[in-house]
Amino acid sequence: MKKLLFSLLAISSIFASDLNLEITNETLAGNLNLNLPQYENFQMRGTYLYYDDENKNNYYSVGFGAIGENALDNYNSKLTIFIDYVHTKDNSALPIGIGIFNKNFGNFQHPLFAKAEIAYAPKVLSFDEATKFLKAKVEIGLKPIENAKLFIGYKTISFNKNYLSVGYAGIGFMF
Repeated sequence: MKKLLFSLLAISSIFASDLNLEITNETLAGNLNLNLPQYENFQMRGTYLYYDDENKNNYYSVGFGAIGENALDNYNSKLTIFIDYVHTKDNSALPIGIGIFNKNFGNFQHPLFAKAEIAYAPKVLSFDEATKFLKAKVEIGLKPIENAKLFIGYKTISFNKNYLSVGYAGIGFMF
């Protein structure tokens, strides 16, 4: 299953609208977003997180989301609602989440952006050994050129107990 999803993620990167790499001391994550051409407000998304710790398993997720315009009466903000399938070796879940993304704020030489997401799956939507799932993520960054971004963030992921809570740095490309 991992090989199939990793292959799908690699192949779909050809059609990606957004590709991000997040780096910490023990993890490396790749995030891919693909806007559906016939439905501009829908997006496919995928994540693969490599965890360099023998006591932890790698993590991946695939899902889709709907993107709304002008969230919170702010022209630059967008609200997203999404559903993902998340999996590690021993845990799986189907969380439903909400996010907000501000694509450009402030009057700076290089545009700044901010992003926040939270996703939760109660017991009924958690499988294998998981009885609940929670993921929260906050990011802020800048776009030094039109099609690239640099960012820092913090994320926490938990299945029953904490799986990962870490600050990270990253780079992203928009196509």
